[in-house]
This record gives sequence, structure tokens and C-alpha cells, in this order.
Amino acid sequence: MTPEAYTDFLSHLPPPLRDLNWQAHPLDGKLLLFERDTGLNVLLEGEETAHLTRLAPRTLLVAITNACNMTCSFCYRDLESRSLWRYDTLLQFCREIDEWGVLEVAFGGGEPMLFPNWAEFINGLHATTRLCLNFTTNGTLLTEDFLQAIAGKYGQIRVSIYEDNHWADTLQLLTRCQARFGINWLITPAELPTLETKFLQLLSMGVRDFLLLSYKGDDPALHLRPEHYAQFSAFLNKIHTQLGSLVTLKLDVCWGDALPDVPRLFGTGDCGAGDDFLSITSDKHVKACSFQLTPTGIPFDTVSDLRAIWEQRRSMRQAAIIGGCARLPQRGLNEGGLSNAYIPLAAI
Repeated sequence: MTPEAYTDFLSHLPPPLRDLNWQAHPLDGKLLLFERDTGLNVLLEGEETAHLTRLAPRTLLVAITNACNMTCSFCYRDLESRSLWRYDTLLQFCREIDEWGVLEVAFGGGEPMLFPNWAEFINGLHATTRLCLNFTTNGTLLTEDFLQAIAGKYGQIRVSIYEDNHWADTLQLLTRCQARFGINWLITPAELPTLETKFLQLLSMGVRDFLLLSYKGDDPALHLRPEHYAQFSAFLNKIHTQLGSLVTLKLDVCWGDALPDVPRLFGTGDCGAGDDFLSITSDKHVKACSFQLTPTGIPFDTVSDLRAIWEQRRSMRQAAIIGGCARLPQRGLNEGGLSNAYIPLAAI
């Protein structure tokens, strides 16, 4: 959507916000305004937006490389996938998805810090596109020089915290460098006994943005059971009551309706995989979701190919063939354990 086409909508914003550098992202019957530098989002819906239709996904999740310096047992990526992205071709790809209307690109992998000339790439993308760049890292390769080199050129750094990735050192570095960051925290039964203690430790280290992830995979011991959901819900409600807007508590979309007692800013409808966002693999295939473990990715060569795939398949609401997917009956779980009987049926 061109700036001229959405100028009239700016009158609906508070006066201090009208002069920000907004990007307009039409949705079906709605209009999303996004400002890259502040991260602000404004969703407009009414008679004035009823005629609008979605033209592009909001976000692309790109596995920039399949290489990683860690070997986590629960990692869902295909270890056999090749790493085909190169600096120039990836930057051109990002320029073209910007022209398509995508707002954000989130890089993962593998470990993005292993991508050659990563800091230079971040600066190049910021200078030549309107995209907001985010990336997820295990944090072990971050340095003060790197963080200084990319300051102001990215949206957020997401740090995955595990038992063996020295996350305390990473968080101290990020806080010292005044980086924009949040943590990705996998919630398993083993985490629950020390959940509040660890949360308060993270809070004391400067963390204010928490993304709490559900496990996706075939190990029943890592999935929460009904009694665990109750314990986790009680923790979330307690923290929300005590801290309110002082912290940002996020639940990944794969929780679905598994936590009905937890208040949500947004509803617990469909996750949006394949429509609101697409997952791009390191070997240049597109999947509705990064957790799609079977070889169902569709190869593409150009952004035109990618756009055609999105337009043809965005309404399919394809489930990931993995325990924990919110699109599967009972999330593909049976009393907290993996139910293999559900998965092939729901994924057809």
C-alpha cells in the first residue's frame, strides 16, 4: 500500500504519533500500521477498512544457516539440510520481500552468528530496506564489538536460554551494551519447580521481555501434563498481577488454548502459520511452520515463486506433523504424551 493510500487513516492516531515513519500492511478487513524504529503497531478496523485484503505475510522466518555451535537434543531443525543462503542473494531477497509488503524478517537457524559478515549484513539490510530485522541466537558468540556495530539497526535480539549456553554471561553483556533483547524460554516439566526463582533471577539481570515456549516434539517427558498446566497458569497469573506492564510476558502461538485461565492481550485463535508468517529453510524451501518436520517444504527460486505459493496455500491452515502443534486435535497429545494416531490424520 502506498503512503498516499493510507494517509487518511493517520487521522485516527493520537497527534504525537501521526508523524512517525509508518508502514501500512493491509489485512483482511483491517489495516496494520507498523513503525520500524520504535516497534509500535497500530491495528485499525472498521467500515473504513472493510474493503482491504491481505497482500503479503507480516513476517518471514528465515533459517539463515543450518550450522550451529551447539547440539541441543530437542532441536527441531533438519540436520541434513544444506545452507544455501549467501550474502548478496539474501540481501536481494530481502529487498524484494520488502517491495512485496513484508514488514519483518526474523533470522534463526542454526546459529545466525555463524553467517559470514553478519554485522555487515544487518547494517546493509537496514540501510537498503524498510524491513525490521530480528534474530534468535544462543548468545555464546555475541561480543561487545558486534553489538556496537549493529546498534540501532535491528528490532530485537532473542536469546534462547538453556542449561549449557552460559546465558547469564550473555544477558550481562546485552544489558551492559543497552541492546534490545528478550529471552526465549522453553517450559518443560523440569523447569516448573524453579520457575519463579529463575524468573526473578532473569528479572534482576535486566530481562523485561519473556517469550515462554511450549515443547514441540516426540518426547512425552518434555510435554506438560494437566497438573503442570495448572501450575504454569498460576505462575503466569501471579507475575502478571504483581508486575503488570513492567514486563512483557509472551506465550508462543503453539500453546493454543492449553492455558485457558491465563489472560491474553490477543485471542487464542489460529496461529497464523502459512498466512501471517512463512518459514523459509536454509536450503530455500518454504514451509507453513518451522516445526514441520516431514519433507513437505516447497522449493522456490524467486520471490515471485514464494508469493505464488503463499497466495495458493495461505488458507489451508496446515498443521505441523509434530506433537505440540495447536492445529492438531488436543495439540497432538494424549494426556500429556505424544499421540501418534492424531498426527497423520490431522496433517493430511
